[in-house]
Amino acid sequence: MSMHEETWVRSFHRMLSIKDPIHRCEVMIQQCLAHFPFMRASMFTFSYFTSIGEGILRVDRHGVFSMNAIREDVRRIPPIQRALLMDKPAFLMMDQHHQLFPEEYIEAYDLTSVLIIPLSIERIAIGCVLLDEREEGVSIHQGLIEEVMMYFQHALAYLLPTTPTTPSPLSKRETEVLQYAADGYSTKEMAQHLNISDFTARDYMSSAIRKVNANHRAEAVANALRKKWIL
Repeated sequence: MSMHEETWVRSFHRMLSIKDPIHRCEVMIQQCLAHFPFMRASMFTFSYFTSIGEGILRVDRHGVFSMNAIREDVRRIPPIQRALLMDKPAFLMMDQHHQLFPEEYIEAYDLTSVLIIPLSIERIAIGCVLLDEREEGVSIHQGLIEEVMMYFQHALAYLLPTTPTTPSPLSKRETEVLQYAADGYSTKEMAQHLNISDFTARDYMSSAIRKVNANHRAEAVANALRKKWIL
């Protein structure tokens, strides 16, 4: 787990004590703006059955605002529709892509660029976050886009915890190391708490990652949280 991911986990853990789902969304977006070079973010739900996106909230330097008044058929906004259906982020510069985005939104929010991040569970989009107002001098590169996408993939496990649907494939020790990882502990710290060597802790982590069908530690934590195998 990278230093950034460990910082995210610590901030995500706050969400578990928040009962109100809208407040959880608010915390998730605020932490995103704290970690990444954007000054405004808006969150929307999405339905595959109707292709309708509905506003939840907007967060910027002035505060938190409801966006319940926005209800939009995303087929009218091809870049958002494509990002949702393909479960891939997209970055638009309005001077190059203004014809793909409704003029009324460009004018109302003074958009110069927008990063579209789909929110998905098991590859099925349930919403998206639009990030704009880049900090001055910041360039948006693929590495940054992928990191923002990973942030929200991980955050969703805390935003929408579920009840377990299948028995956990993890052993007691594998569950413990994933739980410590979810709590933001490093491998060295979890080894000390479990009274095992760093090598053994890494071995348990590798086994846990494999068993939950993940590619890395952050994804393993997110998958286990989503399945309710850890808290």
